[in-house]
Amino acid sequence: MNLKKLKSGVWKKFLYLVIIWSSVFATAEVITMDLNTATDMALNPVTYSATYGNGYYDCTDVWDSTYNDSGMCQYIYTNDARFMLSHMPSQNSYGGMSWEGFTLSQVSQDTANVFGCVANGGIGGVGTPYVIGYFSAWVTESQGYSSNIILFDQAYYPEHVYVCQNSNTKEAIAHGGVFNSRAFTEKDTLALIVNALDSTLQPISTMTYYLAVDGKKNTGWEKVPLTALGKAVGLSFSMTTTDIGQFGANTPLYFALDALTVNTEPLTVLHTPTSPTSDTRLIMRNANLYILHNGKIFTIEGKQIAH
Repeated sequence: MNLKKLKSGVWKKFLYLVIIWSSVFATAEVITMDLNTATDMALNPVTYSATYGNGYYDCTDVWDSTYNDSGMCQYIYTNDARFMLSHMPSQNSYGGMSWEGFTLSQVSQDTANVFGCVANGGIGGVGTPYVIGYFSAWVTESQGYSSNIILFDQAYYPEHVYVCQNSNTKEAIAHGGVFNSRAFTEKDTLALIVNALDSTLQPISTMTYYLAVDGKKNTGWEKVPLTALGKAVGLSFSMTTTDIGQFGANTPLYFALDALTVNTEPLTVLHTPTSPTSDTRLIMRNANLYILHNGKIFTIEGKQIAH
């Protein structure tokens, strides 16, 4: 794709539409969850433990209130509370032995640590912060909604989130022996289910991302599109596994997230021109107009961009 083509024929119509639609959607805003802004509910900045931890797990480089079941730690705020991550919705750590929901980690070693991920850090690189989720089916069933919820300060259109395999879970599905887990076969699956929520926290749409399926396993950060979920006031996360025992899942149900991104406007297809040789559309992202051409995104000047 080049500028000459942009300036000829049907591309002139594109540029005309760009001028019109740019003014219409100038107020659109994209927001990406920034873990460097994280606080508790009292707006105390998140700090990370420099010591081993609670005597049960290595909590070094993990949010130092992970086992704090006080009210001010029921949610983790980021971006000035535009994102609110549920933490220990049971509000009971059983004497510092248990937690569920979300916590934050900077663990940079891919060991069997429940607070690690196989990428050794967030999408920003080794040692950068990321979200660890622990899905509790028991808490979810007892309270009627997922233990893992991210609420927004208003309704947004989710665009994408990055997902990574947790280190402890990786060990369990690769070799077994973690708790009561067994090694996965090609017939096993480990799924992360994402639901869009309405104002009553009820699911209105859903999608599934597989951390393990058909013998393939997540080995690092993967960008998971969320646009199909539509407008929502929040997202809930749950997990399922085919390794089930007498008391439920044998697979430890941990996962890692980073850079959840939402928009005040949906990804909009504005125009599809007549083109004899390609699939070409004009789209809106983050209040900017782009050309989607054969699965690739270009600026209106013809420069290809990553997506």
